[in-house]
Amino acid sequence: MYFSPRSIPQLAPYSLIERATIVRLANEMMPVPRRFVANMSKLVLLSALFVLLVSIDNWGARIVALLAVGLCYPLILQPIALNLSLPYLDAAVKRFEAERSSAVDDELS
Repeated sequence: MYFSPRSIPQLAPYSLIERATIVRLANEMMPVPRRFVANMSKLVLLSALFVLLVSIDNWGARIVALLAVGLCYPLILQPIALNLSLPYLDAAVKRFEAERSSAVDDELS
């Protein structure tokens, strides 16, 4: 299970922005049912987490906990998206390389 795009071997040679672009492309390549499962699982996880946090009685602790979860939002949900898009990562890398090479060709002409 991958928690960061940096730890995925196919994405190791790319910069942070390039890895984010490739992961976005892989997410777009997911078929609709798989994307629906990914989004619903993230929604269920987030909903359960916020319901637990809202049930805290102390207002100060509740606000601190909600801010912490809000700031950690990508760390909580990114592994779900990464691991469900892994089968489409090779195709996304190929598409990224093709788009990058065509952009370089356009700049040269």
